[in-house]
Amino acid sequence: MTAFEFRFGKKKPVDFSKMKNNLTPKNGNDNKPEAPLENTSAQEQKESPMTDKMNKIVKDKPLKPKGSKKKPSLKMFIIIILVIIFMAALLFTLGPKHAPKLMDKIGATKIMESMPFLKQEKDELLLTPEEQAIEELVTVRAYRVVRGDFIDVLPGMGTIKGDREVELRFESNGIVDSINFFEGDLVRRGDIIATLVPKDALLKLEYSKTKLKTQQFSEEAAKKKLEIHQKLYDDGIIIKPKLEEVQIEYEGAKSQSQSAQKEVEFALSELDKTYRYSPINGVMGTRDVEVGEFVTSNIKVASLYDTSTVIAEMGVIEKDINRVALGQKAKVTVDTYPGVEFEGQIENIAPIVEGKSRTLTVKIRIKNDNPRGTLLPGMFARVWISVYEKKNTVRLPSACLYDLDNNGEFDSVYVVSSENIAKATPVKIGYVSTDYIEIIDGLREGEQVVSESMAELKDNVKVDVIEVQEPMF
Repeated sequence: MTAFEFRFGKKKPVDFSKMKNNLTPKNGNDNKPEAPLENTSAQEQKESPMTDKMNKIVKDKPLKPKGSKKKPSLKMFIIIILVIIFMAALLFTLGPKHAPKLMDKIGATKIMESMPFLKQEKDELLLTPEEQAIEELVTVRAYRVVRGDFIDVLPGMGTIKGDREVELRFESNGIVDSINFFEGDLVRRGDIIATLVPKDALLKLEYSKTKLKTQQFSEEAAKKKLEIHQKLYDDGIIIKPKLEEVQIEYEGAKSQSQSAQKEVEFALSELDKTYRYSPINGVMGTRDVEVGEFVTSNIKVASLYDTSTVIAEMGVIEKDINRVALGQKAKVTVDTYPGVEFEGQIENIAPIVEGKSRTLTVKIRIKNDNPRGTLLPGMFARVWISVYEKKNTVRLPSACLYDLDNNGEFDSVYVVSSENIAKATPVKIGYVSTDYIEIIDGLREGEQVVSESMAELKDNVKVDVIEVQEPMF
């Protein structure tokens, strides 16, 4: 027994070829009801599950007639319109320049001439690159040419130091009695810095004064005696040798009186050595002794810095060494006195470059006589060394220069004419600093030079000047 017989029994199988022919619609009879399957009874159609499925498919999705045509979609229509517009735009854009004969042949040239906006685009396309560059408008900033003083400065930072340092010591030994200063105090010449206990010096002075007084009495007595003997000798009462003897006694008393006077002066000097006076006008440094300490003439009491003139020391890096020289002027400012400038000049340049900082030490001497402030040792200083000065010259920012011939030398500028046309102009350059250059020849006072451009500049390009910078000498 076959599988079919086992599934459906001995019933007659369905003829699918005839079913297909009956399902196919015929011309002219599309709306007629379908004919029943041939050689198949109603009972067989009802009992066959395959027949039920086929009938359901036919009812849900009827077949289209063979002669029916497919209608074009809206999407395809839009694509065709866009392609036509693109081709027309391409024709009117590139046609006048690359295919003018084709434009005349199809009549597109007349269409462009009849439409003003298309005619303008055609004229622009027919321009050469140089002509188009001339018609472009470039936004720029300009710098006005003015004559003035060109001063190039080398900035730096340094420290204020005293011109000279004086170590203060007592001339005699003794115990410190008082110290009359604090570190950093300004002192004048003759001020008392410190004192020693003056007891021994005062005793010597009193003794010498007493001795002087005694000798003065002896001298006065010897003088009276000499006057009496001189009168007796004149009257012939005494002989001359007796007078000479009295004269010698007077001279001895007078000499002893003078010696006593010297001893008083010496005692005064010893007393004065117990006082330490300031020898100069300056600023006190650190003190090295305290009250009650025994000192000798070898022990330093304090340091005193001369501030009548001060030194500003700054380091110069290697690449700027050749820019500094002896005698160059410099200006110094400190935070203590805002807005106050101290002037000086280079007095000394170190002969070697220091190993760690790789800088050359430059010393600038400053006369410390500014009534608005006094420079003190240790102050932080900002220094500007004048490395180049020239009067009545033209100075331009370095950004104004261009290398138009591509030879590596920036020796040209763009001068803005009265019609706002940028014209390339060669110039002769003098001194060159970090930010500015000196123009020796090629420019006239009052001209405007392009200092900044918002687009690439070319010769004879029309520009729009949005700002004119004025130089500040």
